[in-house]
Amino acid sequence: MHPDWQRICDEFMQATSYSPAEMDEGWKDRSYDRDQRPETYLTYPGKPRVALGTPTFPEGPSLWQALGERRSRRNFLDTPMTLNELNVLLWAASGITADAGDYQLRTAPSAGALYPIETYLTVHRVEGLAPGLYHLDVRGWALERLRDGDLAEEATTALLDQGMCRHAGVNLFWTAVLERCRRKYYERAYRYVWWDVGHVCENAWLAATGLGLGMTCMGAWYDDLAHTLLGIDGVEHFSVLTATVGRVQGDSWQEDRRAPPKPE
Repeated sequence: MHPDWQRICDEFMQATSYSPAEMDEGWKDRSYDRDQRPETYLTYPGKPRVALGTPTFPEGPSLWQALGERRSRRNFLDTPMTLNELNVLLWAASGITADAGDYQLRTAPSAGALYPIETYLTVHRVEGLAPGLYHLDVRGWALERLRDGDLAEEATTALLDQGMCRHAGVNLFWTAVLERCRRKYYERAYRYVWWDVGHVCENAWLAATGLGLGMTCMGAWYDDLAHTLLGIDGVEHFSVLTATVGRVQGDSWQEDRRAPPKPE
C-alpha cells in the first residue's frame, strides 16, 4: 500500500473529472475510429474447450423477489453446482442477447458497448467440469481451460485468504482489458471499467439468487497474486472484482450468510 495513497487518489479523481469549461478544449483533437478499435473478444486458441450451449432457465422467483432476497451467502456445502447452473449464471453476467452489426449487445450494459470486462474462474465443485482455471469465451460461448487441477488453495490465497473461497463451487475473477475502453474514452475509461464490472457482478448475483445458490462479491484480494494466477500483466489487463459462488442450504439466509465459527 502506497504511503501517499490519499493524494494519489485525489489526483486521480481530478484527472478523470469533466467540467464545462474544459470539455471542448480537451476533446477537440480526440477521435475514435470504431473500425480500428481493439479486439472486443479475448480467446486462448489451442486450449481445451467446454462448449456451454444455450442454458436451460429453471423456474425461479420474479425479478422483484430476487431483488428482495439478494444477500451475501457464503456458508457453502460440499455439494457441487451443476454445469447448467454455472451456464445460467455466466449468461446472466455476460451473455450475448442481440447482434447490432459491428458489435453485439449483452445482458449487462457497457459504456459505448465496448465490453472491456473478461471473466476468469477457478472451478472446484461443478458437476461435469474438471477442476482448474477457465476463461469465458463470450463470442464462442465456451469455457477455455487454461490450467488443470485443484487450485482451491492458490485461489484462496490470492483472494486474501478468505476461507469461504476454499469451499466454493467456483471463484470468479473479473478483469478489464483497458485499451478497449481507453481508446474511445481516454482518462474517463479508468472510471468506466469499474462501473461496467458492477453491472456484470449484480447480474450474476441476481441469477445466483434465482438459482438458490450462495454468492458473495469481494472487493479485497491480492492483486499481484491474482494476476499471476490468471496470467495477465496487471497493467493493461488487470483484476477489477471477484466473487465466490457455491451451493448453500437455502433454508435461512442468516444461516447461509457465514460458516459457523470453529469450536476452540
